Amino acid sequence: MKKKDSNFKVAIIGPYPPPYGGISIHVQRVHYHLQEKGIEHAVYTKTDEGTANLINISQRRKWLLKYFFTAKENILHFHSIDWRERVLVGLMGFGGRKVVLTIHGESLNSQISQSNWIKKKTLIWALRNIANIIVVNPKTKDLLTSLGIKSEKVKHIPAFIPPLVKDDDIEEIPQNVLDFIDTHKPVISANASKIVFYNNEDLYGIDMCIDVCANLKKYYPQIGFVFCLPDIGDYEYFHKMKQRVKEKEIRDNFLFQTKPCQLYPIIRKSDVFVRPTNTDGDAISLREALYFKIPSVASDAVPRPEGAILFRTRNIDDLSLKIKDVLVNYEQHKKKLEEINLENNFKNVMRVYQNLESK
Repeated sequence: MKKKDSNFKVAIIGPYPPPYGGISIHVQRVHYHLQEKGIEHAVYTKTDEGTANLINISQRRKWLLKYFFTAKENILHFHSIDWRERVLVGLMGFGGRKVVLTIHGESLNSQISQSNWIKKKTLIWALRNIANIIVVNPKTKDLLTSLGIKSEKVKHIPAFIPPLVKDDDIEEIPQNVLDFIDTHKPVISANASKIVFYNNEDLYGIDMCIDVCANLKKYYPQIGFVFCLPDIGDYEYFHKMKQRVKEKEIRDNFLFQTKPCQLYPIIRKSDVFVRPTNTDGDAISLREALYFKIPSVASDAVPRPEGAILFRTRNIDDLSLKIKDVLVNYEQHKKKLEEINLENNFKNVMRVYQNLESK
């Protein structure tokens, strides 16, 4: 651990793995990087670890009310998608606390558009009292400024923070997954935090991954597709997808990885990464694949980072064509990624802390 280079202490309030999802991975990596820099901090979350930096909390809203009066840290950084918790964060800001709120995905858009006028006014009042709001989606910044939040208070910082590669993370990958990867070529991977539907469609495109695997098997008989699903959620749909794998005759080519573990070791062993969502926030897994220079095919449902190869959302033919092109012209696609440098967004988060502490 490095020597301390700050005199402030940060509190991070948000989810922490397991379960593995975009927000919890982001919080974990902020924690790791703060730890590496020797910066005093505490992560308040639901956890079984209970180490010095990881503090278990239960009955979150009740705990927040108490924390309102007892917080000892200089800077309080919240990762909350619940509108009531966001109001509490605003109250803390109104009371003089230095608070930061990260808005992941498009949760605020729906909260504003689907709220009655009392809830909407209360939420806007709360947001105006927060010292800094970090958004992972630039569209959210536009929404906030349209609601009267000062532009200088809103920072667009993508959620991706590079992983600190750890032997423990690699050792957590189940042996059957490693064996599957070693005996298949090419290997494609994709992921979902859990089964979710958006506009009555499979949000993460599990169905499309199964179909594209079947399509590509005609050209690549040894193809292997690993779909990481650490929290199944909808078991009925999951069993339906397993039946789909059977019907497509790709049981030897398609693997569901359902054990909670880090995704990045699997991405690093893949030839191609796929993000076939029909909506999205700022997908950490996609940026992670690009960071490790893995050619990545993603839907055009939302703006994607530089280097991603886009296909038409929910169009299986276009997805198949784009993946096939990557495989046929693999070295060319790899070379393009070598020219792209993804920013370490932890530096930008630290800049928010430092600027806030100096005020």
